[in-house]
Amino acid sequence: MATIDRFTGRPLEGIDDVWQSIATILSTPLAGLVMARDFGSKMPRLVDRAVSQVTLIEFYAAVPDAINRINPEALMAEEPRFRIIQMTLADMTDAGHATFDIDGIYYPRGHLGDYSEARDAQGRVIVANNLVIGSYV
Repeated sequence: MATIDRFTGRPLEGIDDVWQSIATILSTPLAGLVMARDFGSKMPRLVDRAVSQVTLIEFYAAVPDAINRINPEALMAEEPRFRIIQMTLADMTDAGHATFDIDGIYYPRGHLGDYSEARDAQGRVIVANNLVIGSYV
């Protein structure tokens, strides 16, 4: 499965494609797509909130909920090629910018329903200036 990098226009494959997909899921407001109301996350409504323990907990809940959500109509997860194992807060500023480190399992053929091959994967999700960016570490 290959897609196009939204910044460079070059083809993306493998784990890089997964991180772009994760960034798209996290930056799309939940119920923001007309024909896919269950696609997206709660992250866009959280980025403008004041930094607090409650906001931090909501961030922690929003990421795995969006990435590993099971769509009852399609019977598959939002990003079937990745499963979150652990997520930690790496940095958070008073301005509300947050950096989360994510450890998980990458399934290269997960989009085909084949979970026989699995690899460890680490990445980073950065929330800053109303943007959500996913990257492979």
